[in-house]
Amino acid sequence: MNEKMSIYETILKQREDDSSLPYTFQDPQLAGREDTLFILMTDGISFTQKEEIALQCCQIIKEMLIRQTDTAYNKIQPFLKQYPMRLFFIELRERLKALLEEGLIDSQELHKLGMRLVKTSTSPEEVKLGIMILGFYPNDLTMKVLRTLGFHSDYTVYAAESIRQSSTKENQFLFELLQNTDGYGRLAALFLIKAVSDEEKEWIINHAIKSDFLSSIYVNVALQKADIRHYLLYSPITAENYRHSMYVLAYREPTEEGQLADDMLLFMRKMVDAREFATSFIEQAGLVMIWLQVIDSWKRDYAYLEKQLDKTEQLSDYWDQRFNNYEEMIRMIEVFLNKPKWQHVALQELKVAKETDFLIVSVLQFLEMKPEMADFMPRLAANPLGLNLLDFFLANNPLYYFEEVCYYLSNLLSDHVFDLPFKFEEEIEKESRDLFKLNIWMETLFKTMLEKDLFALEWCLDALNYYHPKIRRLALQALRKYQDLWEEEDVDDALESLFEFEENKRNIRILRRLLKKEDDSNKEKINLPLPYIISEPALTDKKLLDTYIAGMTYRDLSIVEELIKRGKILQLVREKDNEFDRYAIGITMEDGYLIGYVPKADNRVLATLLDSNEKLYALVETDDLEADETMISIYLRKTIEGPLKDRGLSRDNIVAFPSKK
Repeated sequence: MNEKMSIYETILKQREDDSSLPYTFQDPQLAGREDTLFILMTDGISFTQKEEIALQCCQIIKEMLIRQTDTAYNKIQPFLKQYPMRLFFIELRERLKALLEEGLIDSQELHKLGMRLVKTSTSPEEVKLGIMILGFYPNDLTMKVLRTLGFHSDYTVYAAESIRQSSTKENQFLFELLQNTDGYGRLAALFLIKAVSDEEKEWIINHAIKSDFLSSIYVNVALQKADIRHYLLYSPITAENYRHSMYVLAYREPTEEGQLADDMLLFMRKMVDAREFATSFIEQAGLVMIWLQVIDSWKRDYAYLEKQLDKTEQLSDYWDQRFNNYEEMIRMIEVFLNKPKWQHVALQELKVAKETDFLIVSVLQFLEMKPEMADFMPRLAANPLGLNLLDFFLANNPLYYFEEVCYYLSNLLSDHVFDLPFKFEEEIEKESRDLFKLNIWMETLFKTMLEKDLFALEWCLDALNYYHPKIRRLALQALRKYQDLWEEEDVDDALESLFEFEENKRNIRILRRLLKKEDDSNKEKINLPLPYIISEPALTDKKLLDTYIAGMTYRDLSIVEELIKRGKILQLVREKDNEFDRYAIGITMEDGYLIGYVPKADNRVLATLLDSNEKLYALVETDDLEADETMISIYLRKTIEGPLKDRGLSRDNIVAFPSKK
């Protein structure tokens, strides 16, 4: 920006060069991002702090109005540099409004100050203050200025907030902002508008729900502002509004309760019945999301009924129709999408990377596709450390993608990341967000090694030099677990080198064992065969009791300790031939690695259940193994009975809703 020109003059000049709207001379993915998200979606600092800052700012403004000297004016810029407007904008507006109403400040002089700030300042924070002041004077001149600035996403949220409660044409102005902004500016206008007219609702449906990078937020805000569901439910289906509908359903956030309201279920059923309109990926994704949400709602309905009724056979017609509807929708979607063309559509989406990683991963999981790693490269180029892709690779398909992920990360990362000092403070780094995501990728990579019997020696050795102690610990645990697969002379030098500098006590303990500086020969390493594996809890499971893991001191837990956290599912295995306890129940990891036993005081009834072919599992209730006792809850896996038993909906059909990252 030319320093001789004010921000307002610069925008006017850029508009002369390109008068199109939304402004093309701003980056929609960056402009206004920080301020919009802070003002609209966070509580920010405490109310007391906001009021104190607003009071200080009011004192400076009053001094500027009274003295009107450069000395007075020069106080505002350093103040706003220390306290950006987003921190206290609303509180300052309310305080100034009260001062105006009480006649404690000169209204005419305040208007002049607002105009001076917006038209002559080169400081964005001063312009934001000026916008707030001009909101008290919604005449033609000030509205023209507010439009010019408000159409720029850096200032949209301030222009929108400033005019609220100050003008009878507030909604009209917000609608103008909505129509003529993009990115975070449009989000701010959409968030604040009260869509009442048919024109506003129709425009939101046709134009405001789509965004290249804020899809889910836009859809869910739009659902609140315009009754899109009702509009589309009672509109005749065309190819265009079918695509709109499926876009909404693809990006709609499910409610926390998970159960579908009747009108939403009706809307979804209408879209499923009209599935022949589906031709593109977004429509395919919409059908997959319907399928997932219907199954999730079905599970929750069943859990609800089981609590409400002594016998689930005694269903009302309402519930019977609802379950019939679930079944029909699930089957129609499965049959319709079980065609080769839909695999081609999904592969094409991988190449163009238009919609979100979450949607493509959900579709790939539904179709049970495992594309080659090369097919993911366009998407990885756009989002190199995408967490949804990581889940797909290593959480859902580790055996297929483990080596590919190792190779991908080797090419992606520079040697620099393994040269960071051990006391490196990531939170002060500009690239800390990418570093956090990299840590998640590396943590998942090593946990996959530990849980799935996969090993990559080079990665373990590289990670011994990584700055984060947790990643070093996971690498050490992998080396310990697969000690039979590497030669001591290849690794000992690296371990000795780390031993000289390592300060983390848990890491030192593992190092001492690896270097045979600590005798752990009395610790047992046992794997038990598993008759079944339970990897996810279900809503219908029954909690039987709370207890703890006994006998852990006799086990070598160094290779699994990082995996045992609150919420971790552990397997329960009967040991009928245990020489010390004929009711013994071993507690193991997913690969059968024994970590302890159910205490004798609790195991007799549980052993009887297991011997009767019931399925049990344990859920860790302690944060980690550092606690005095590792507490667990034991659950009974309930089988589906009653009204759903013969509907063809076995538990194997019920999939966990993919977690968004």
